[in-house]
Amino acid sequence: MKQWFLNHEQRYCVLVAKISNQICGWASLNPYSHRRAYQGVADLSIYIHREYRGKGVGKQLLLHLEAAARQNGIYKIVLFTFPFNQGGQGLYRKSGYREVGIFEKQGILDGNPIDVMIMEKLL
Repeated sequence: MKQWFLNHEQRYCVLVAKISNQICGWASLNPYSHRRAYQGVADLSIYIHREYRGKGVGKQLLLHLEAAARQNGIYKIVLFTFPFNQGGQGLYRKSGYREVGIFEKQGILDGNPIDVMIMEKLL
């Protein structure tokens, strides 16, 4: 974890959301690729604790993360989500992200192959 955190010191930030001194979520920008051609593209990771979902925490994290991305020369954010994550997809769509496609059997969840949806936003 320490190395992961240290990799987010420059262009790629980590934000933590707190309500009443309780951590309720986090979000980060991550390198999409180490190839020079993709330096303006970042990958998004976001997690909101279940009891805080649907309360605007994710929206605020995305707004601040996108502002940080723009300040650091990032022009596009991509994300990967499970097709059944309707709550997350609703947040992303309301925030201007669009579905790009589906990777079939991209990962394994609970021992079963699972598809992964790709979404993106141009800033």
